[in-house]
Amino acid sequence: MSRSLKTQLKRAILSPGMILSVIIGTYLLTSGFLLNVIMYNISVGPLSIKEASSTFLEDINSSHALGGFDLFAPILAVLPAVTFFCEDYNSGYIKSILGRVNRKRYLNEHLICSTVAGGLSIFLPTLISSAFYMVIGGPYLEENIRQGYESLYAASIFKDIQFIFGGGLIVVLLLILSFLFGAVWSNVGLCISVLHPNRYIALAFPFVLYFFLFLFCYRINALLFLSPVNMLMPDVSVITFLGYPFIYQAVWLAVVSGLFFFGAKRRLRDV
Repeated sequence: MSRSLKTQLKRAILSPGMILSVIIGTYLLTSGFLLNVIMYNISVGPLSIKEASSTFLEDINSSHALGGFDLFAPILAVLPAVTFFCEDYNSGYIKSILGRVNRKRYLNEHLICSTVAGGLSIFLPTLISSAFYMVIGGPYLEENIRQGYESLYAASIFKDIQFIFGGGLIVVLLLILSFLFGAVWSNVGLCISVLHPNRYIALAFPFVLYFFLFLFCYRINALLFLSPVNMLMPDVSVITFLGYPFIYQAVWLAVVSGLFFFGAKRRLRDV
């Protein structure tokens, strides 16, 4: 790993944007549960956090279904590193950088930094909140499903693996998906930063695109499987193949990476 890439990664991972993403993301994934506990204690009587929990997998599922994390995650993904290119380009510092390193290396390092920082900005709050629910909640076991009731993931791609390690395997898969999600939407912002190097547009556009796709897909039921909102918690019945959310996001990642290189080469022609 080059010294410049290490510097870029350190700059992104320790940035105020990353800290803000982790704090807000963790809050969105845990606040609903904690608020319910507080309200119960106020209106009914004493109830500990552990008593309020059921199984950790049910609590994790509820944190996605009832919180705002899945809706606002693209905003969190772009905060750590998306504006770096805008800052280099608009300040003119990019000329000094390209005088020391070749363009291919410069662009590769920006893409790697955006991918890692964006992935971590969604992965870390998902990891922290999942660890919290796993500490206070019990395992998700088949024998605990009441007779006559369907299991939590009976109609989803997790149906056949939901009880493995007491639900732990699903948690691992969700963590992988969270990293991919963050990487994708951070790189969407990076693409915009080279097409139009305005930091505010680069920060805002990924959420606008994400929200548009969300509304568009939900208005046309046949396109629900394409909705990016379903990639953080793909437990909807329209997704029928376990590998689909991984392939879907890998394709997105490849496409936006290609668009970044195409746009950046055009942007840097006269630099």
